Amino acid sequence: MTAILTDRDPCAFGERNSDGRSPILFISDHQRNRVPASLNNLGLSEEELARHIGYDIGIAWIAEYLSDRFDAPLVHTNFSRLVIDCNRVPGTPDASPAIADGTRVPGNEGLSEAGLDARRTELFAPYHSAIRARMDVMEADGRNPVIVALHSFTPMMKDRGTPRPWEIGIIWNEDDRLARPVIEALRQNRQLTIGDNEPYSGRDGGFSLYAHPEARGHPHIGVEFRQDLVASEADAHRWAEIFGNALEIAVSSLTL
Repeated sequence: MTAILTDRDPCAFGERNSDGRSPILFISDHQRNRVPASLNNLGLSEEELARHIGYDIGIAWIAEYLSDRFDAPLVHTNFSRLVIDCNRVPGTPDASPAIADGTRVPGNEGLSEAGLDARRTELFAPYHSAIRARMDVMEADGRNPVIVALHSFTPMMKDRGTPRPWEIGIIWNEDDRLARPVIEALRQNRQLTIGDNEPYSGRDGGFSLYAHPEARGHPHIGVEFRQDLVASEADAHRWAEIFGNALEIAVSSLTL
């Protein structure tokens, strides 16, 4: 199997505040739009990689702000979701798509099983191992980790061009211990439209929350920020603060 990563590339994942003392662990599956040098940008231009198909716009600023505010560990991917989507089961059609929101991805066309295995081994597996390792450390020192997965979403429905009204969406499946108080706290501001399993539902799949906190029984949510609202650092920090205020209230209400 030919290696993907070379000495020109960073590690598959990154961490911030790894020694943070908060019970919160932030994870970010789509934080960067980098492509390993050996894959030649998957045949895409820098402009295409800078679109939402390449990564979750604004989330790096949000993740760094929240990690610092809460003194909380953050584990994030270092490579584009187009290389391998770390929130999808490897091998499924949308894990390394040949077409992403209408854009051909030449580097993913005809991807061999060996090529997919290399991406799984070098990028997907280390990222998820890092999440497990951070949870292990938190559990070992007596913390019950509270997992918050950070994402952003496009302001328009891609199939109909319909505007999405939500500024923030809270994503959950069966465990509402964190989702309910976060939603309630956010909805105290009547000027906001807060999604409850919208624009995406935690019941429709996604790998990371299922594989980590749900599997271990830890409180968790996914949070989605609308990308047109977080496209600059200042705006991303403003919305991170709004969410962080609600998260602080919700975590204080949990019995950990």
